[in-house]
Amino acid sequence: MKVIAMIDSFKGSATSEELNHAALKGFSGEWKKESIPIADGGEGTMAALFAAYGGSYKTVASVGPLGEERLVSYLLTTIDQKRVAIIECAAIIGIQLLDPTDKTTRQASSYGLGLLIADAINEKVAKIYVTLGGSATTDGGLGLLKALGAEMSNQPTADPNPLLSVSHFSLAKVRRLFAGIELLALADVTNPYTGEEGFATIFGPQKGASPQTVQELEQQAKKVASFVKQKYDLDLNEIAGTGAAGGIGGGIVLLGGQICPGFMTIAKLLKLETRISDASLIITGEGRFDRQTAAGKVPMGVAKIAQSHGIPVVALCGQRESNLGGILPYFAGIFSIQSGPILLKKAMKKSVTLANMTETAQAVAAFYGKIANVNSDGNGSA
Repeated sequence: MKVIAMIDSFKGSATSEELNHAALKGFSGEWKKESIPIADGGEGTMAALFAAYGGSYKTVASVGPLGEERLVSYLLTTIDQKRVAIIECAAIIGIQLLDPTDKTTRQASSYGLGLLIADAINEKVAKIYVTLGGSATTDGGLGLLKALGAEMSNQPTADPNPLLSVSHFSLAKVRRLFAGIELLALADVTNPYTGEEGFATIFGPQKGASPQTVQELEQQAKKVASFVKQKYDLDLNEIAGTGAAGGIGGGIVLLGGQICPGFMTIAKLLKLETRISDASLIITGEGRFDRQTAAGKVPMGVAKIAQSHGIPVVALCGQRESNLGGILPYFAGIFSIQSGPILLKKAMKKSVTLANMTETAQAVAAFYGKIANVNSDGNGSA
């Protein structure tokens, strides 16, 4: 029997690789075991692709969401004989780098992400992947464009967020930088640039914006979208995902890039269809299992691929919502690793998380082993 662990990172607690190894410790030596570090195109994507392809991390000086100097790394590797850069948006302008308030919303910019992309261009790469999960910004991607050299006109303002003051811009110079380079953004949301589902309305409040600031951001985003449609004959609201990461998705599209579904892109890069074909059981999971899991998250993506191969999937999570709707049929079981009531701070301690993961996986292994023996041909093998 073979078990494969593909558990997404528990944000703020443990990495995918750490969780995989903890889960596999729960399976006895009679099992063949394989760990596949995994991500959905957000945090952990670099680690997952490094585990699969190797490469090197390059550390560069950039700036965080509020303009503070930061050192940050991105991955340089080779995929299909092409030099590739993988950049995680959250690593340089992530929401974990600030305390979200209305003030930070009016200050935060994606400028630092643009500096990383510029550095990757200088590395002579053929392809750049940018993960869009977990950003602190709602600047419509304008900071990113400015960092890459876009000529931008702004009205006088005290707010560093370039969206709040932009009047018009030119992309002629910056687009030439991407000649011969494929630019791909990984996103698990499909929000348009403006409107009721646009980045200002949906993500602004999540990042601390007041109703007044949300209204200002939306008005400015509409001006940008109108300007882009008029000057570049491009409708940002017709392309799914342009509202991702506070509009950074739109900035990527303006550069000639494409927005791709995060998990499915990672699954293809990791060749999951082939790698799981001989598995008897797959263990997956994420920090919180709820109805949002169905929206492009790792466990659901893993379960759908496994289902096509007839492989049972068990999900292990830190917290589980009681009403999971239509998710349940895709899994042989969905279990929280908590053994009883526990404070969130303690539950998120890495040592506690990994110990609980091993203990829960051990119970799953024991149960599955008994079922396999019941269904065996009489010699104790499945």
